[in-house]
Amino acid sequence: MRIIRRNLSTNLFSLLFAIILCVFPLYTTAQNAKVRIFAHEETIDYGPKSLPRIWKQNTYDDGTAVVRIIRRNPAIQGPVCLIEKLFLRIIHLDGTVDEKDLDLGIQPFNYCLFQSNNLGVDGQTVEFIDYYLIRKNQILVTYHNATDINDYYTYEEWGMVIDFDGNVKSRTLFGFAFVAPATQIITPNTNIKLNINREKGFLRIATVRNTTNAEWQQYRVELDGTITKLTSGMLEFDNFKSLTQSTISTVDEGYAIVYAKTSDEGFKPSDPLSPLSQLFYLYIGYNQYPVAPLTLYQTTVPNVNITSLYCGIASIGVGQVCTLAARQIDTATSQVNTFYVMVNFLSSGSVSSFKVINRLFPAIENTVNKGIDWVVASLSYGGYLLTNTIRGTPGTLVYGFLFGDDDANYVEWDLEEPQPSNTRGAISILNNNTLMLAQFETANAWSFNVIDLPKFSDRDSGYANTNVEATSPSIQSFIDPDSQKTIRIDFYDQIELSNGNISIFQFDGNDKKLRQIIPGNSCTLENESKSITAYVLDSTFSLSNANYFITMDNNFVKNKAYKEPLLGIGDNIWTFSTTEGKKQKFASSTSGLVRLTVDGTKVYDSLSSEDQDKFFNTLLIELADSIPVSPTRFHSNKKIQPDNTLKDNPYFISIGIEETEGGNEKSVDSIIKILETMIKYKDQTPIGIGEVSKYLDASYGFNPKPDLWETYKYRLLGVFLVVGLLIILFLFAQKRDKAGNNFAILQLGLILFDLIMDVLFVSNNSRDIPSLYIPSVIFVTLPIGLNTILAFYIITKENAVPEFYKWFTNNGKVASVFTLLSGADIEALNILQSNLAGLPFFQAPFSDGAKSKIFWSACLNVFIEDFPQVIIQIYYRINTVTYDIIPLLTLISSTLNLIVNIIGRLYQATNRVRHGKNKNSYTSDEEFGGLDNKKVLEKLEGDKTTSREVPNSVSERLAPNYLGDVSKLDNAEGSSNNSNSNLGNDFNKNQNTGKSFFKRMVNKKV
Repeated sequence: MRIIRRNLSTNLFSLLFAIILCVFPLYTTAQNAKVRIFAHEETIDYGPKSLPRIWKQNTYDDGTAVVRIIRRNPAIQGPVCLIEKLFLRIIHLDGTVDEKDLDLGIQPFNYCLFQSNNLGVDGQTVEFIDYYLIRKNQILVTYHNATDINDYYTYEEWGMVIDFDGNVKSRTLFGFAFVAPATQIITPNTNIKLNINREKGFLRIATVRNTTNAEWQQYRVELDGTITKLTSGMLEFDNFKSLTQSTISTVDEGYAIVYAKTSDEGFKPSDPLSPLSQLFYLYIGYNQYPVAPLTLYQTTVPNVNITSLYCGIASIGVGQVCTLAARQIDTATSQVNTFYVMVNFLSSGSVSSFKVINRLFPAIENTVNKGIDWVVASLSYGGYLLTNTIRGTPGTLVYGFLFGDDDANYVEWDLEEPQPSNTRGAISILNNNTLMLAQFETANAWSFNVIDLPKFSDRDSGYANTNVEATSPSIQSFIDPDSQKTIRIDFYDQIELSNGNISIFQFDGNDKKLRQIIPGNSCTLENESKSITAYVLDSTFSLSNANYFITMDNNFVKNKAYKEPLLGIGDNIWTFSTTEGKKQKFASSTSGLVRLTVDGTKVYDSLSSEDQDKFFNTLLIELADSIPVSPTRFHSNKKIQPDNTLKDNPYFISIGIEETEGGNEKSVDSIIKILETMIKYKDQTPIGIGEVSKYLDASYGFNPKPDLWETYKYRLLGVFLVVGLLIILFLFAQKRDKAGNNFAILQLGLILFDLIMDVLFVSNNSRDIPSLYIPSVIFVTLPIGLNTILAFYIITKENAVPEFYKWFTNNGKVASVFTLLSGADIEALNILQSNLAGLPFFQAPFSDGAKSKIFWSACLNVFIEDFPQVIIQIYYRINTVTYDIIPLLTLISSTLNLIVNIIGRLYQATNRVRHGKNKNSYTSDEEFGGLDNKKVLEKLEGDKTTSREVPNSVSERLAPNYLGDVSKLDNAEGSSNNSNSNLGNDFNKNQNTGKSFFKRMVNKKV
């Protein structure tokens, strides 16, 4: 074969399978320095009558090839029918081959091949099954189904999405199969074009049964394999002699249908300018409807018939390019002349260039080739290849001619002329300009002849994109993960930003992990609009000694002059590695909070308890995968808590981070920083595309467990200041009068503190757990209400006693305040009789009945207030994900209050039992609180001038043991004769001054 070379670089592009030399059972042998053989021996041998035949090859964008192998079924005589399996062979980038023999569960006629003549190129082969590569583990298989295989009008075309293990994800009916009106024979003529972004599905075009019209349909294949129909429409064709069409997947992720039509009306002398042959262009945006077709080319030359049309994206320059074959018949000599027209046009429909290709073709088997239509393929690095296939013995013979964009002559290429091929004549050209030609199969193996086609462009910088000149980081470079903050792309021509993205991946073998998505609107144009610079998040290159690659979406930028979207950079092309980063400091395990969005909260609420548990598990896995670290580094208590500071009450979730166990694992501090960055910028990180992690609130981020002291130190200092003030007041009271129950001031502080914290908890935190709100309110308001009523009742009853009424009249304001305070704790009334600091308004002469009521009310409070509130606080602590200062202090105050009240009530109850044996001791203040009798007696002993005689009215109420002690003291002093009268006088004086003695029932004057 021959090659035309123009400004051809001598550097050949490395073969896709250059590294497979030592891989068994793959091998390569050299025919010459430039042609190699790629071969694979099948694992299962079906016998010599069922040899494997290469039938078709499809390729992923990264170069991974998927070859369909067919094997004839020897049990079926007559028509050519195949073994009823879809034999796929996945050729990986490392040269290994995976064999997939898939049972599709479809009707057997799908595996039969029908044709007008024998199998080969002389007749059109009719086949019912085809396949298309959607994602790495998703393929679309089209097939037919018939309710009556003998009635072509019952045939329908279906599509199924399967994985490479044969698992069917979905099935979709596309429409009725086409039946040729003239022959009434079923003729599958569907054309399916994958979107340039395979994630967005495909466009299907099929002729409508019993018409000349065609229907187009847009579909998208979802991640779960279901097929979603988007838009559809009709193309109406009439008054044509010949019609051919080609479909393009455009750079901006839309589609274009280009069709050529030759009128059947012929030349009209009366209308000589009427076009006879026309080329139309119909643009269909993704999930949109077209407007109207545009005319790209037309001619008035008679006797011209457009026989073939080949269209695609222009690899050099901008826009799209179509090459059409036009056949003209000389009516005088009946000589057939074939010429080719190449049309370059923009997405707007404007034609940027037009030229007729006049080439000299050699003779094939002594026949001049001007009457033969050639298949035209535009090459990735400029130029184009014309190929044709004729029947050979055995198999087929393939002729090919390689031209530069402006060359008029061809040159022989490195393959033999003609090149023998297999029965199908399978030939494919990869994106890296590698040509693979199937060889005839003679054993249980198959093979390709492989050759690198030359590059006709001098703009190849290794990015598989002739628009990109250089990048930073450069290909195969090493970067410092701690200092690389930007990336840069330099273009040959001026560009402007469009709506695509730059994506950064970390990869290990075939496993790639997204690190960052950079939208075009966040980039900066520089260098006279020939360069773009983008900033990189701190989390992106966080892995040391790791491999990365960067992709650029198609339509990320546009050519500034033509406003035409440019091609991008694919996977595993712009690759580089990180060096060793800074040594990380050890940090112990911790936890933090994330917050769901409103939509995430609604989704969570709609789940069952089992699915909610899966929700947490999925979230932890996605967080670990996004960093990436082992999933064991994360845990959660699987509790939620509403954020009551926001209107819609989104949920908080607690995430625990385990400390490192050695090695090169990421530290806790590093994980916290990465999570905070990734959640905050989730629209640029894998957090935003996770099944569950996408519901995390970017405005909240990841908040580590707060240091209570750092967060609330001023509030805590305020609490400590109040406690210190209470202690100072206690010491002052002790110094003023040790005889009083000065601990009452601490009790008063605890009562006030507990009341304040209870109210703050109900108002600020009780709604965090909806089921706790009502109980919290009840067990705060109910005790307050009961205590307040009882306090007013006791004070009212006591005012009927003259002695108490006199005290109340002098100290009404203090009594009123403590009556209100007793709503928080009925024990506040006891403070009025505590003789605190010897102050008269703390010397209330409560009756025994009042003291008893206070005692029993305090016992009741333990069960209706103290115990429930402690239980509520413990339940809150267990079932919440965030714990701030108010619940903490409320738990402390409730617990202290419960302990003090239990001990106090037990002490009082013990005294009641101990003194209950003697009816005179029942009313001792020792069981209710008040003065310390022993301390008063000690004070009496220390004051020789003080009378120690007890009036008769009081002595009758004293416990015998204390009276005995007083009598002994009087006898020892030898002053019993005058003591009674002195003590009586002192008693009366003390009543006037409010000083208390012997627990406010024995008075003295110091």
